Amino acid sequence: MTGGRHSLADTVFAALLDRAVMTEHFPMLLANGIPDTGLAVHSHFLTVLARVGQAMNYSAIAECPIWWAGDDGCGDVRADSVWFEKVSLRPLLAFEFERFERGDEGKLRGKVENLAIASNTTQDLRLCVLIYWVRSGSAARSMDAIVASYRDGFRRSGRTVAPARTPLMLVKCVMREVTGTDRLIFQEFLRDERNERLALGRA
Repeated sequence: MTGGRHSLADTVFAALLDRAVMTEHFPMLLANGIPDTGLAVHSHFLTVLARVGQAMNYSAIAECPIWWAGDDGCGDVRADSVWFEKVSLRPLLAFEFERFERGDEGKLRGKVENLAIASNTTQDLRLCVLIYWVRSGSAARSMDAIVASYRDGFRRSGRTVAPARTPLMLVKCVMREVTGTDRLIFQEFLRDERNERLALGRA
């Protein structure tokens, strides 16, 4: 926050923290839980992201290819959710949502690299968001190498990708087991502002 004004990241995070959308549309995430089977958690939260985006008056699309980038040499790049401004139809926010378990830092880095490509090929993009979900008690050992790709650039498919231009928000989605079952229930979203600053070289 600067000068008493909320950034777009602050506004989006506040919308994620508001449980009204889950309470009304996805009660299973707050009550009985969902099975940790296949892409069940992924599917539920991509739908949550779309609904939160719609509630914020965006046109929120799940599993959205960055088709406007054309053939930039990096292959097929898509984001788990892209939020478009309804009037101009410009893509303004891009999200990736990924599971994290011990040793998955490389998987998160790949997701951040997708967001960096989206940032570099989308003139109007105002915010990129990585949400990684964990079981309660789990955490990435270090986010330094993950955000370094966003800040410093990287190579993909033999092509050098420049550092990202768009602010990056990092959010941990914590799921906990429902006692005596094989189901998971949503616990909380946590924001990692330290590594957000590192991602743009501002720490």
